[in-house]
Amino acid sequence: MADEKLDEIAVIDPACVSHLEAEIRQSLLIPRMVLLTHSHFDHTEGVPEMIEKYGVPVYIHKNARGRLDVLETYIVEIEDGDKIKIGDVEILVMHTPGHIDDAVCYYISAEQDPNGVPKLFSGDTVFVEGCGRADLEYSNVKDLYESLQRIKALPDETEVYPGHDYGTRPFSNIGYEKKYNRFFKCDNFEEFKKMRLPS
Repeated sequence: MADEKLDEIAVIDPACVSHLEAEIRQSLLIPRMVLLTHSHFDHTEGVPEMIEKYGVPVYIHKNARGRLDVLETYIVEIEDGDKIKIGDVEILVMHTPGHIDDAVCYYISAEQDPNGVPKLFSGDTVFVEGCGRADLEYSNVKDLYESLQRIKALPDETEVYPGHDYGTRPFSNIGYEKKYNRFFKCDNFEEFKKMRLPS
């Protein structure tokens, strides 16, 4: 995610830092922060290297306290409703527990997006045509259902960028998910629970 005027970027859930570093050098970008959608290892493994190379702060939900193996001085604890600035762009923090209790999505409204198209960076809360598991440590299936209801209320044109490419395309939008995501189409919690936690 970048402020196009200043070439400042926020890196979300860094994994392969060598790949990121090549892109950063080639495009003359300036990393200003790391934004984590949650504390699972596959979303945080590149954090120590990002800190070592760029000295950037790391934003993560306050429920993740103690779950990252980095110096506390680099950690910025966030919670629902917080706003983060990268250049001229304001990012809204949406706490979306369920897959894990420290899960967040990052939302950029149409007014804040340089191209006028709202965006949601959803981590493992929403995938294209799917959603995260709810049977892991710190998971809660009811919380996940409620988080999806909240996300469904975003404008249909909101582009959704998940943490994994598990669907038929790498990203979509809320309108697409309402039509093709079986978890979005559940009429109630019991239906969702039966689908998400099959016996």
